[in-house]
Amino acid sequence: MSSLLIRNATQIVSPRPGVLRGPGLNDLSIRNDLSILIRDGHIETIGPDQELAATHKGAELDAAGKAVIPGLVDAHTHLLFGGNRADEFALRTAGASYEEIAAQGGGIARTVAATRKSTKSELVRQGVERLDRAMAHGITTLEAKTGYGLNVESEMTMLDAMTELDKVHAVDVVPTFLGAHGVPKDMETDAYLNLVRSMIPEAAKHARFCDIFCEQGYFTPEQSVSLLELACDHGMLPRLHADQFNEIGCLEAAIELGAVSVDHLEATSERGAKLIGQSDTAAVMLPGVSLFLDISFAPARSLIDNNCIPVIATDFNPGSNMCLNLPLMLSLACMKMRMSVGEALCSATQNAAHALRLDKVGCIEPGWQADLLVLDTEDYRDMFYFYGENHVHTVIKRGVAHARH
Repeated sequence: MSSLLIRNATQIVSPRPGVLRGPGLNDLSIRNDLSILIRDGHIETIGPDQELAATHKGAELDAAGKAVIPGLVDAHTHLLFGGNRADEFALRTAGASYEEIAAQGGGIARTVAATRKSTKSELVRQGVERLDRAMAHGITTLEAKTGYGLNVESEMTMLDAMTELDKVHAVDVVPTFLGAHGVPKDMETDAYLNLVRSMIPEAAKHARFCDIFCEQGYFTPEQSVSLLELACDHGMLPRLHADQFNEIGCLEAAIELGAVSVDHLEATSERGAKLIGQSDTAAVMLPGVSLFLDISFAPARSLIDNNCIPVIATDFNPGSNMCLNLPLMLSLACMKMRMSVGEALCSATQNAAHALRLDKVGCIEPGWQADLLVLDTEDYRDMFYFYGENHVHTVIKRGVAHARH
């Protein structure tokens, strides 16, 4: 049996087990000057170092002067896509409009074209590089969506690549089918939705979730319900991109379906926050998008005060947040969305794991999966306060230590 003893951690900080709302988000478990015994990928014991070290004969990691927190769970990314749009970013910062960039062949159409040209091996290679970056920033579990193929071959290739990445990389990859991310330029909406519906039986063999971009000019709440009901019939769980720019009834559709999450919520009103708060649907917020696109931030304070289940994620993607630094997103949540440090930590660990329906992930407790971060500071709050820096010293994934390079 493999084992690892993390010795003499100055702080061990974790959310309490369970789905966290309201005051529970600030009720962190904080233990001082203790050690953690890990065996076969799970936490076995948390206790005094002298007691645990007396009988332990396996690997050790010195955590004196360091804080330990759960590994971070990124519950919303678009990990796989082809091409690079750095030139478009430069054009935008120089004053070019979205319409001008699109007229030159840029925007999502460019990413779709590049993704369609990408082979599975190319997507896997890029995925490994991106997962390495994510893991270096403390992400130990990551949700990944399709949606840049917009045809049968490319969408299925993306799902195949995600399945391969989950096998070859230490980070757990949770696939989501987002065939209804947009509409190809050469198709009408109804025709494309019929094509997406035809993909669902095969997609369900790989993806845990089915998502749709419910937004004005994309897909309506009615279309979303119809597609996601079919996905549910094939065993996938529903999620929705909702209220990014407009409130058009997406939240009502999500709650009708019993969706596991609604994601974005930058345009959500107080009425919408109350609606989500009366449900078990997680509210996934993406502050990096608001920063990158210079749009409103999701109303985290209203959502939390209305008893919602808050989650913070990166929404890593080529068009609106080319960033895999989840700790930076948590700092933004504190500074721009009025979230407390405790609320932010819970929203990228235990609550994020709940939004992905993962069991025994996101807390530091005996019996839980040993996904942990050893920080280079004795106070976990430095990760939020000393922002923009990488405070990850060592990543522990399923009980295996990975030093940050």
